[in-house]
Parts: sequence; C-alpha cells; structure tokens
Amino acid sequence: MKIKNFVAFPTVHWSHNWERQHELIFRTSEWFEKTYVHQPYGLINYGIKELLEKIQEYSSNKRKSAPSILTNPVGKNFEFVNHIFVPFHYIQAIDRLNYKILSKKAAPAEGSVVYAGYCNAFMLHYFRKGGFRWLDLFARRQVSEQLSSKAKAIECEAVETADLITADSRTTIEDYADIRPDIVYLPQGVDVGRFYPADGLEYIALQAARYRGVVGYMGTDLVVDVALMEGVIKKCSDVLFVLIGDFSRGGLSGLKKYPNVYFTGRLGYFELNKALNSIDVGLIPYLINQRTSGVFPTKYYEYLACNKPVVTTPLTDLVDKVSGHVLVAEGVKGFVEAIYELLEKNYEQKAPLLEAMENTWTMRLEVIKRELLKKI
Repeated sequence: MKIKNFVAFPTVHWSHNWERQHELIFRTSEWFEKTYVHQPYGLINYGIKELLEKIQEYSSNKRKSAPSILTNPVGKNFEFVNHIFVPFHYIQAIDRLNYKILSKKAAPAEGSVVYAGYCNAFMLHYFRKGGFRWLDLFARRQVSEQLSSKAKAIECEAVETADLITADSRTTIEDYADIRPDIVYLPQGVDVGRFYPADGLEYIALQAARYRGVVGYMGTDLVVDVALMEGVIKKCSDVLFVLIGDFSRGGLSGLKKYPNVYFTGRLGYFELNKALNSIDVGLIPYLINQRTSGVFPTKYYEYLACNKPVVTTPLTDLVDKVSGHVLVAEGVKGFVEAIYELLEKNYEQKAPLLEAMENTWTMRLEVIKRELLKKI
C-alpha cells in the first residue's frame, strides 16, 4: 500500500491549547509528504442560536488556522482544511450533504493514513475509505451524558472499522473490549526538552517571595473540582496559587477574590515552560466521575518534565503512580497535607524529571511506527 498523505481530524482547532492530539498529529506528519489538518466538525447538536454562532465563527476560525498567526507549532507539510458545512448531525439529508462537501475538500482517503480523534456520521463514511484508518480514543464517550445514542453507536462502528486503535485510558479500552481486543494502550507523553530546563516568570517570582511556596494548576476548569480548590486555597493562606490558562468563563474565575491566587491568563505554547518552572508543586484537582474515569491529563508529565512534584485526585490512570514525588489525595484535608509535604521537598530531587524522561512522545511514537509498519 503506497501512502503519501496524512489526513487528521482533531476535535479542536489547531490554535486551541496544545493537547495530545496536536502532539501526535504534529510528530506523525513528518513521515508523510503532505498533512491535511481538518477543522473540527463536532458530535453534538445545538439549538438554533448556537448553530448561528458557529456559522458566524467560521471565518474567524479559518483565520486562526493560518500558520502566520498561530502560536502552536505547524509542520512544514501542513495544509489546513476549513470550509463551510452544516453544523448539525444525525439527519440523513444533512449528513449526505456534509459528506459531499467533505469529499470535495479532503485528500483522497484511499491513499492516506486517516487519523481521527472522533467520528460523526459523515466523517465515518470518509474514514471507512482510508488507506489506513487510525482511531485515537482520548475521551470516554460511551458514558458521556452529552452524546446521543446515535453518536455512541457511530463510535462503535469506527472502532470496528479502524486498522489501528489507540487509547490513553485503560477504562476506555475496557469499554470496547468485546468489539476490539487489540486496542493499543498509548498513554500521554511529554517533550522534556520543551519544558526543562527553563527560567521562571519574573512577575510570579516577585509575588512568591512573600509566600512559603508556589502551587500551580494549568489547563481549563471543565472537570476541576472548584469547591476542592477553594477549600484548599482558604486553608493554605501562606501559599501562592498560580492558575495558568483562560478561566474567564468558568468556575475558577470566582477564586480571584483570594489574595493568594494569581491568574496568568492563557499562555502560548512557547510560554508554558516558564510558567511551570515558576511553581513548586503541580495540581490535578479533577472531579472523580464517569467523565474523568477515562482521562489521563497531559499536564501530568508536563509538570514532571519541569521537575515538579504532583498532587492529584484518584484518577483511574494515575492512582498507581504514587511515589515520593506523586501524591494521590482526596478532600481538602488530604490536598492540604499533600501540598505541604511536597513543599518540604522530602523526595529524590530529580525523580520527577527522571519519570518524565521515561515517558517521552518519542518513545510513544515508536509504538505507532511499529503498528503502522505491521499493516502498511
């Protein structure tokens, strides 16, 4: 099978916060002559107001995908595929129309490796035609309350169709064990060189001088236990909490009232290393529910790559990583005790970095290379 093209269907625009899917697409693109990165097509049906907003956003999102203004890295062989489509799903006439639009814009599937982080009805038709179909499952959609039964059934069809399936969560793999026993466990990785060593941010250092230590959280607040965070911040008045990301619309924005909380705002790909090197301890304060039962946070290894210890709630794929520099805690009391313990630095000083170095994206991609070579 002669494969020249790599066609990628990420769930978010390329200008979004850098995630697992960006890393895999960016690194895998080097193996091909041309890489086509599609705009996200979505899985959920919204109301009329939201649909109109999405259509209005089209030109804005197209501009965001232009390499000249991206803060995220772009491969030399990238071509961004952005076009108008009907942002509504699971109605046959609309799905047929969207597939026709997609087919005109997309590279021929037959001569391509097609990577998909998700599949809706019209994408599935294209995915089936791929020369090599790679489905990467980084969300546990079979238990999602937001998705319709039709959306879940389509993902099952994609799982049956794919030539290679990877997943970052053992729980997600269990969801499909009856359909595909050959799903490859591919947990998150990290580019250690991107994060360590690096100088911190001066404006955080100036504030930190008044505190016992600096604790940081990076990401979004979609699955953060806000009540837990607020309780911890109240109890740790001698600790500076640095929140790295855009939290302007979420629950964490309410924490601005506390004097020991500092918001950096959203930082670009090339600024995160400095922010993370400004903290002493990294937090993963996620809610424990069905949605997070299939989550392996990318930030876990990114904290470690900056040689920072981690406190996390008991996420399924992190509970077995407990060590001197990784503590699993529950409740405000548990988090407070864990934070102060790690601020004392009673762990092997290079242990976080050494763990990160054993889990690089380069190592993860070797697994993908082997699987591709088996079947292409």
